[in-house]
Amino acid sequence: MKAGLSLLASLLLASAVLSGQSEFSAENATRILRDLSVGIGPRPMGSPAEQGALAYARASFLRSGCDTAYILPMSASSRANTSSGIAVGIRKGASGRIILIGGHIDSAGPEIPGADDDGSGSAIVMELARVLSQRPTQSTLVFCCFGGEEEGLQGSQYFADHFPEIDSVALMLQVDMANGLGTIDLDPDTHGRSAPRWLVRAVVEEFDALGYGGLRYPTHFFSMNYALRAGSGSDHESFLAKGIPAIDLSTDINKPIHTPRDNFENFDTSGLRRSGEVFLGLARRFDAGVPDRTTERYWLLLLPGDIPVFVPFWGLWLFTGISAAAALAALLVLRRGRIPASDPAYVRWSVPKLWPVTVIIVSAGWLSSDLIGLLRGIRHPWFTAIHLYVLFGALAAFLAALLVFRRSWFRLSSDPYPYFRTSAVLLAAMVCLGAFFNTKLIAEPASGLLLLSLALLVPRPGGKLFLLLASPLWLLRLVFSEWSAILFRPAALALPPTAWVSFVVGGVMILLVSLLLFPFVLGAASLRRQSADVARWADGLLRPRMIAVTAGAFLLFGGLLMLLPAYNRLWYRNVEVNEEYDIGNGSRKIEILSSENLVGMHMARADGDSVIAGRTTTVDLAEKNFDTTWVALTRKVAQDSAGPVKRYNVEITLSCARRPYKVAVRYANSRGEMGPIDSPWMSVASRDGGQILEWRYFPDSVLVIPARFDAAAGDSITETIVVTFDRLADPVTVSEEMAYVIPRTTFVATRVYR
Repeated sequence: MKAGLSLLASLLLASAVLSGQSEFSAENATRILRDLSVGIGPRPMGSPAEQGALAYARASFLRSGCDTAYILPMSASSRANTSSGIAVGIRKGASGRIILIGGHIDSAGPEIPGADDDGSGSAIVMELARVLSQRPTQSTLVFCCFGGEEEGLQGSQYFADHFPEIDSVALMLQVDMANGLGTIDLDPDTHGRSAPRWLVRAVVEEFDALGYGGLRYPTHFFSMNYALRAGSGSDHESFLAKGIPAIDLSTDINKPIHTPRDNFENFDTSGLRRSGEVFLGLARRFDAGVPDRTTERYWLLLLPGDIPVFVPFWGLWLFTGISAAAALAALLVLRRGRIPASDPAYVRWSVPKLWPVTVIIVSAGWLSSDLIGLLRGIRHPWFTAIHLYVLFGALAAFLAALLVFRRSWFRLSSDPYPYFRTSAVLLAAMVCLGAFFNTKLIAEPASGLLLLSLALLVPRPGGKLFLLLASPLWLLRLVFSEWSAILFRPAALALPPTAWVSFVVGGVMILLVSLLLFPFVLGAASLRRQSADVARWADGLLRPRMIAVTAGAFLLFGGLLMLLPAYNRLWYRNVEVNEEYDIGNGSRKIEILSSENLVGMHMARADGDSVIAGRTTTVDLAEKNFDTTWVALTRKVAQDSAGPVKRYNVEITLSCARRPYKVAVRYANSRGEMGPIDSPWMSVASRDGGQILEWRYFPDSVLVIPARFDAAAGDSITETIVVTFDRLADPVTVSEEMAYVIPRTTFVATRVYR
């Protein structure tokens, strides 16, 4: 009896140990992530490092117990002649129904290790392959590490188009970034369709059952993001586009993704277990099947307590109709008390007068960060504290409003009706414009119209003021959204650091925010004319004491922002070192530029060191040791004439001493759009009507490019060859604390065919 009990206890203990070993291991995922982001390093699409990472993933799938593992090669993307691929692991189940779990293995550039985006996702996919291969399953499990996601979802689109069993995929789960235990965003969307509701609910339930927090759905950002053809997204979109239920989880976008600081050192590994366990739960939950294989269309709001609210598109239009009805009721109420044009209180052009006022208020808010930057000698002082600067801008705008309205420097009508009438028309126009781009975008202007209308209809002044203050918030969230940082920071890094660019971009943003805010300034004017209580409250705000308090708060807040570091261990300032050699005329130039002032930057060259002085963003250097032998170019040209049309047969041979980062050959017609290029290599049309043949990390040191094209009488065809390397031909070392350097050497050759 004792021996039997002892054996049973031993079996139970062994079972428990084996079960524990088969569950998700954050330690294993961390080891894989270290191998990808440190051992292999940056993995841009088409690079040898990406190929090495794909081979690593394939080997990992085989070790984990997958029945089959291979690399699905991709010889060209939709944009470039680039070798990439998808690492695929397959664990066969009792049925042919497929659950696919994916992440992308490439990184966003040759300096970017891509630990968070998306080495972490690929690490989770490989670890899930180990865990889920330990037990028999009803569904066949397919694990994918996609190449080329950062170049426009290239790997997943190719897989969805070429995987022979794609029609058997019942569910796709994508993990794109798994950093830390902060915010984690639910993304069930693509252009025009979303994951089915049952899948969204399942993710929420699995997440909450594990006891984690921080789940969010960025309603406003995704409504704007999917209004245009280009936007932020992930590989699940390629499957949603084919009608396959798919969803993505992405962690905090305020981490330094798409920068060299996205490295293993800055990655918080605590998030690996959270994302891994959520996807493990989902795979097991739907192993026996999914409710249906379809997608849906809805507007989603995730309420506190992780309560998803799905509003069908007809519900959005019903909500818009309710808003319109409320606006009509408010208009009728105000119309009954209209002031006739003959009344002395009637003032013409009152509505247009409030437009420059709105622009002044918005300008004060938008330019407040520039004031801090001017005082500190920093172009982007808000880089590490965007949300604080948004609050500071709101305070600056409020102070500007008090100062503008303090003096009655223009007369306004006492009739509330024309203000609200114009406001309602503008918001209705925004609803129509939003519907044109994305039905989801009607929610924000419709909510503003409803709240503003109710502010004029409710009797209590406190309710009026609350509704007025709340009315513009959702519309402004389209600019200052949940993911606004992913727009503002890259824009600051990418835009040319010149005064006129800053002026144009700032002017466009001021105009945009002014257009969004103008209906609510008109609504406030209408409410002030309608309600004596609101007028007394507004007059109280304009007293000198209130203005002094607001000014004091502005100065105090600004003083605190002066003390905050503009850059930190996560967010560095970027410095580009660009060297260019024109093969045709032999000219060479070296330029150092940055989105931030270069003052204090150290430079080291063969002839000595120096420090950049003054507030400048660009420094030109004299070339000294430029190695011009990296590229050898030969061109064979044959010409056939057929009447007024000349046909050129060109064969370009590029020999490179080292592997280039990019190669682009562009053809442009001086008289308009360029016709197609006849070549075994793929060409794509550029926005200006030219044709571009492009390569990334072409596989050999020699590239032969045949091309045939026609030139009609009077045409001149310009051929521009650009070969770019991610290192410097003239060694220049640039360094400074909290700065990363991006080196590029470009060889350019131009020829005109007439």
